[in-house]
Amino acid sequence: MPTEKLFWLDPFATTFDVTGARIAAYEDKASVVLDKTVFYAEAGGQLADTGALELDGQPFAVSDVQVDDDGVIHHLVDGAGAARLSLSSSTAVKGRIEPARRRDHMAQHTAQHMLSRALLDEARAETVSSRLGANVCTIDVSRATIPDAELARAEAAVNAAIQSDVVVRAFFPSESELKALPLRRAPKVATGIRIIDIDGFDVSPCGGTHCTRTGQVGLVRIVGTEKYKGMTRVTFHAANRALDDMRSKERALSDLARELTCGALDVGNAVAKLRADMKARLDALSAVRGELVAFLSAQALAAHPPDASGTTRVVVVRTADDIGMLRALAARIASRPDVVAFCASAGEPGAAGERDLMVVVQRGSATTFDCGGWFKTAATTVGGRGGGRPERAEGKLPENTSLSVLVHGESAKTAG
Repeated sequence: MPTEKLFWLDPFATTFDVTGARIAAYEDKASVVLDKTVFYAEAGGQLADTGALELDGQPFAVSDVQVDDDGVIHHLVDGAGAARLSLSSSTAVKGRIEPARRRDHMAQHTAQHMLSRALLDEARAETVSSRLGANVCTIDVSRATIPDAELARAEAAVNAAIQSDVVVRAFFPSESELKALPLRRAPKVATGIRIIDIDGFDVSPCGGTHCTRTGQVGLVRIVGTEKYKGMTRVTFHAANRALDDMRSKERALSDLARELTCGALDVGNAVAKLRADMKARLDALSAVRGELVAFLSAQALAAHPPDASGTTRVVVVRTADDIGMLRALAARIASRPDVVAFCASAGEPGAAGERDLMVVVQRGSATTFDCGGWFKTAATTVGGRGGGRPERAEGKLPENTSLSVLVHGESAKTAG
């Protein structure tokens, strides 16, 4: 027989006493089955209660609660300990759920009903599914995008209903009563349909635990949206989760304001000023880098007159240049048609303290030198990684590589 759900009678009940228990199994895990229970089994997007059962005086932690296809609720406990028990119809059982977890789940679930209704009314976004996680609650709605203004109206509508502190009623309507109800969604079962009526604000079939008045929800905040399978996933917090979220964000904002030596509400202006200053500095740096590239390339080309072979190999090894500088320098040197530029610099130290040699190779328009082929051979010879096209290649070689020796075709000895 299905387990009697005491949490339907009183969602605030956290303890209960029953007589009779038996050992069973749920998906190969040991479980305790009772005739009735206050423990909510995971279903409908809501997580299960946790807590403890005392069986003939022996305590057992309940880590999960599930319900099978026959409506039997399984309290998952330590399998080895349960196997030693001798349970019967006379076993005395005391149960206790975690009160804070239950209250949190009640608030999040009630908030989900209200927000689903508000999203439908204010944003024409019908709820397709919802998930009430341990840390994050989400609602997936059948609309690809929702403007911020509509999300704000939906959030405001929910919080107005919370402040009104209206009754949340759970009941089992007759067939005729059910037909007359303005349900937000159709029931998933044909019989034993339980309805949650938030005083006309939202009327929906549901078997979960809920608050008994909207004021118990406290607060609801939409904290994010994202695209999901052609729909929109709305993330929200309610009750203490919403308060904790606001406090953590306020702390982060206050810390940032302190670093910027401004008020919390002035952080936006302070960041905008920093961005403008950074852009000006980057523009100045770009101009200086351009001058440096022109100077270095002129020096390198002056030191390397055109080779009789038609291909002039120019090696420039720098210290602490980034990859962007190497690319710019190689491109400028290779602007002379006969040149193949080999530009290198030691990169940032790795986990073991080693510093790879970053290398960029680029050829001029009049040479047929294969940059990608050369880099592949070099990486195989001395150990490294990288490659590219015939006209340009880049990658990393060991720090102690003698690039000049490698470039000019002699044996690939290493320096030091």
